[in-house]
Amino acid sequence: MKAAVFVEPGRLELRTVPDPRAGAGEIVLRVDACGICGSDLHTWRTGEYVSPGQIMGHEFVGRVVEVGTGVEGVRTGDRVTGFSADYCGECYWCRSKQRQYCPQLFRTGTGYGRQGAFAEYVKLDKVRPGRNCFLVPDSLSDRAGALVEPVGVAALAVQMAELAPGQRAVVLGAGLIGNAVAQILRRAGGAHEVVVSEPSELRRQAALARGVDMAVDPLAENLLARVQERWGVGPFHFGSGGMADFVVDCAGAPGTFGSALDLVRSAGAVALVALPDRPVSVDLSRIVHKGPRVFGVLGSHMARAIELLAAGVVHGDELVTHEFPLDAVNEAFATQRNAAASVKVMIRP
Repeated sequence: MKAAVFVEPGRLELRTVPDPRAGAGEIVLRVDACGICGSDLHTWRTGEYVSPGQIMGHEFVGRVVEVGTGVEGVRTGDRVTGFSADYCGECYWCRSKQRQYCPQLFRTGTGYGRQGAFAEYVKLDKVRPGRNCFLVPDSLSDRAGALVEPVGVAALAVQMAELAPGQRAVVLGAGLIGNAVAQILRRAGGAHEVVVSEPSELRRQAALARGVDMAVDPLAENLLARVQERWGVGPFHFGSGGMADFVVDCAGAPGTFGSALDLVRSAGAVALVALPDRPVSVDLSRIVHKGPRVFGVLGSHMARAIELLAAGVVHGDELVTHEFPLDAVNEAFATQRNAAASVKVMIRP
């Protein structure tokens, strides 16, 4: 089969590699679409997380073409998405049933250790429907099917925030996940008021078109001042900030975590989704004096994502701005990197 293989930062190479075959407990899919994730882009830029020879890609949908022995609940021709990973089973986190923190995860996951879906075919192993393999309804397009994993990240971030109905949120960064977070907050039962911060006009307009209350260009306007105008000033022991109940950093830019600590009210919540390219400097006294709950979001609630996409809560298709064939994969990555011109880029093997 043809596959895009990581060679070095900034370069993937189209190669012919052996077709995957389904052994016991495994299935093979023909890949219909695979999205470029922020973590894929991070790896393409920096070389972090993978070694040369890796086939990346973990946001995919495809049709099952081969089913190994012992697999139940999945048949040839089914349309599925999923993610494979091995956990050591022995570390503190595995024993505590917090397997997403097992240090083996990024050495054994689909697109990270295991071969991924920037290829004509991809294999899932130790298949457990509803756990690591999910049937995608025919009502969803290939684009939407390939968005299940990132929309699941957004759904997990909102779930972990534990917001009360009607609370106020700021989303920093309006790429695919940021836009999905905003849509879930606005439409999934909480009626939350949402402000989006995003330098890209294209991405701001995408958020506004799907119901956010305000979208701010942080390079042209004072984001904190705009949030204070809308929701009031949030005084704390030695200063004043915003009154956002929840701030989610989907940008990972050098200043966004510090901005999140300014915008959140005392005893609010801050979620970190994006992966910054370098260490950031922040005023940690904001955490001491304001006491926000700060948490990272690792993993994806894929079953919930399918529900949200199928119900029309998240409009994913419209956020896919570009599609490329496999042999144009480097152009696709360069396009995804250009936030002014793209929201979500797909590879269509």
